[in-house]
Amino acid sequence: MSDFTVTVIGAGVIGASIGLALKQTKDAPRLLVHDKDNEQAKAAVKLGAFDKAEWNLINACEPADLIVLAIPLSGIRPTLQVIAPYLKAGAVVSDTARSKGSVLAWATELLPGHVHFIGGDPLVHAAGPGQGHASASLFHNRLYCLTPAPAADETAVQLMVSVVSILGAKPFFLDAPEHDGLAAAVDTLPSILSVTLLQTVVSQPSWREMRKLAGSLFEQTSAGASGDPDSLKDSLLGQRETLLHWLDSYQAQLQQLRALLAEGEPSAEILAQKLDQAIVERHNWLVDYQRGDFDDPELAPTPIERPGLMKQLIGFGGGGRKQGSKGK
Repeated sequence: MSDFTVTVIGAGVIGASIGLALKQTKDAPRLLVHDKDNEQAKAAVKLGAFDKAEWNLINACEPADLIVLAIPLSGIRPTLQVIAPYLKAGAVVSDTARSKGSVLAWATELLPGHVHFIGGDPLVHAAGPGQGHASASLFHNRLYCLTPAPAADETAVQLMVSVVSILGAKPFFLDAPEHDGLAAAVDTLPSILSVTLLQTVVSQPSWREMRKLAGSLFEQTSAGASGDPDSLKDSLLGQRETLLHWLDSYQAQLQQLRALLAEGEPSAEILAQKLDQAIVERHNWLVDYQRGDFDDPELAPTPIERPGLMKQLIGFGGGGRKQGSKGK
């Protein structure tokens, strides 16, 4: 075990999967975990994802060279407030939340100048939300978005690139506003659509009978109305302007489909073309997603060699940091 210490806050499927993946590395770092449910943290240790569960948040973070906040968005700001005074010089803090602009703003406000923040968003799809679905291979061949601030410390950025590569993922760089604008369309907007679908059908007197007919398609389409409601609320409000744009676009598409349906048979061919285009585009996206391959061959990034990455982490944790530069 190396002297480099990684602390993961949150022992759910993402946090536990990070621990399991790092555990498989030769000369793996010392891995600590904290969760507000200490029994869940202990279960993650028993699972083999971590070396030790720390019930005290400050004790978990004080020795850490890298801290990953694998918790809902609603918990990130209060966590940063608590740990900020106790982080050691040169420590790197990252997160796994989908909203990057708000987290970057909180980190800039709350973290001291000797601590570096590099936002993260692992673009993975776990089989389920619980710890039982954690896997060391969850990140393999998947994109892992990093959103450093323009003035982020270069050493801290390279550390996160190394960690992402150790996880088996592909680093993918965006600035926070660009990330949030794109994610709003493909992540937050579907959540709004799920909520709207449920509110539409559940409010009907026939829902008690209707729900008996609901199957896998309804389950998939309504999946966005799940998880932590406070985090979803924060995401909606944090992306308000962008979401209003996407909702206007979605409404326009709905109006077009409604007009075609209202016209009936005379518009059947146009309707069929729209449906065919959507089916083809979804198929093409799904093929790329399942392969984990979204690279344009002409713009593909230089492959990062995995051997020796842990040595870089050991060097980073051993005092070879840039002191005094802000990673915010």
